[in-house]
Amino acid sequence: MRSREYDFVVTLKHQNYKIYNIITVLMCAMTLTAETFGLLNSMFFDYNWVNIALALVIVVNFIIVFINSSKKEYIATYKWSLYAAAFLWLMNPLHVPFIGVFFIIAALLERQIKFPQEIGFSNEGITFNTFPFKSYGWDEVKNALLKDNILTIDFTSNKLIQKETESDVSADIEKEFNAFCNEQLANGSAIMQ
Repeated sequence: MRSREYDFVVTLKHQNYKIYNIITVLMCAMTLTAETFGLLNSMFFDYNWVNIALALVIVVNFIIVFINSSKKEYIATYKWSLYAAAFLWLMNPLHVPFIGVFFIIAALLERQIKFPQEIGFSNEGITFNTFPFKSYGWDEVKNALLKDNILTIDFTSNKLIQKETESDVSADIEKEFNAFCNEQLANGSAIMQ
């Protein structure tokens, strides 16, 4: 999103990722349990140092997240745990490639889910950094307003977006942003007539 020039970029407050984190921890715990059971069931014939190293990656990632979870702005990521779990599912004694591929997809999606949501405002319109990118021209917007750290975008299609910003916005920047949006909306309505 930053490769294009925007007059304003508004970073929205992170949502609560608790449900994603719980699902990820359960998936990785399931993998560790299955790996332990698989090694015990095979009498360690499929034992490999790589299996142990991958299991340790999962455990160490959990410990790091637990230690850092008390920090206010910390966002827990389990990407490395998911990749390690994926390789455990691809190797013996588990060797279920379908589940391994599922874990790789989950690791890739976690990055996208936890990526800070930003909205760029330029003369051309408004762009959301979602996957895939969403762009709206000013002719599709009725109103855009930033007040008391709340961004409100009212679309002509009666869609309304109201989100809290990540950090406090000063009154001067608020005023400048709102003036910019009003100017763009006036230009957009003048073009439409």
